[in-house]
Amino acid sequence: GPTALVLGHWRKLGRFRRAHPAVGAGEHHRLQAQPYIFSRTLDDGAVHDRVIVALGQEAGAKSIPVFGVFPDGTELVDWYSNQRVTVTNGRVAFTSPYPVALLGDRR
Repeated sequence: GPTALVLGHWRKLGRFRRAHPAVGAGEHHRLQAQPYIFSRTLDDGAVHDRVIVALGQEAGAKSIPVFGVFPDGTELVDWYSNQRVTVTNGRVAFTSPYPVALLGDRR
């Protein structure tokens, strides 16, 4: 039911946040207004971490620009659908039923 969906959502966000210190401590950069895409980057000498969060995505096939945050050929994970994706021509393309993508490297 809806409760399980909500719990699953927060569990995914929690896992992503634990794996990626940039989520909590990084600098926020809005990359696109509609649908909303932002990056959080953390470079404090000891920690180099970057993530992209895409909201308001269509269910099904997605093609999400990474705005140079990750170079072409970078292997990322969509931590929301738990899929590996590779940056190609400045974007990641994959299919998931979710309106959210949490992109970061595999930790």
